[in-house]
Amino acid sequence: MPGTIQISSQLTYVRVRGLIGYFHEAAVKHNVPIALLLAIASRESNMGLNLDANWTGDSGHGIGIMQIDRRYHPEFTGRFANNDHQANIHYGAEFLSQLIRQFHGNLKPAVAAYNAGASRVRSAVSSGLSPDMVTTGKDYASDVLKRKQIIESMLGASKASSFTVMLFPMVLAGFLSYKFLTHKT
Repeated sequence: MPGTIQISSQLTYVRVRGLIGYFHEAAVKHNVPIALLLAIASRESNMGLNLDANWTGDSGHGIGIMQIDRRYHPEFTGRFANNDHQANIHYGAEFLSQLIRQFHGNLKPAVAAYNAGASRVRSAVSSGLSPDMVTTGKDYASDVLKRKQIIESMLGASKASSFTVMLFPMVLAGFLSYKFLTHKT
């Protein structure tokens, strides 16, 4: 799991690309915490930093910052361009919202199902296993929920009265990390 500096870099990238508004819109429209959406984007694609020039990952199966899988969501991936960030984030939020309802508000299995599918997670849980046992790395939901906590603390810091004192070092570190990570030699 990345630390605070890496997640700060990811958040800086999302802000610089102008995507944070899409996350906010999607969170409000689909009644999903913005920190949870950002945490999933962090795990799936490092908020876009790990995607290729075509905005794909996962050997070409995952599309966009939320990594919508072509194999399981062809109705979406067939209609929208890989770089339609607004549509990608909204679709990811809508899908996550449906999963949260299916799992009666329990975030861990809902987040695990975003990665592994609802039926696989239900089977694991009914067998007495952790929802994570069927996910990538067997830690997907736990990792995403830890990222959510880090992001919440960062977003909370940006709302504090000491905004510039607390946020400036994080933004600077994020910018420097971004420049370092994207510098081509």
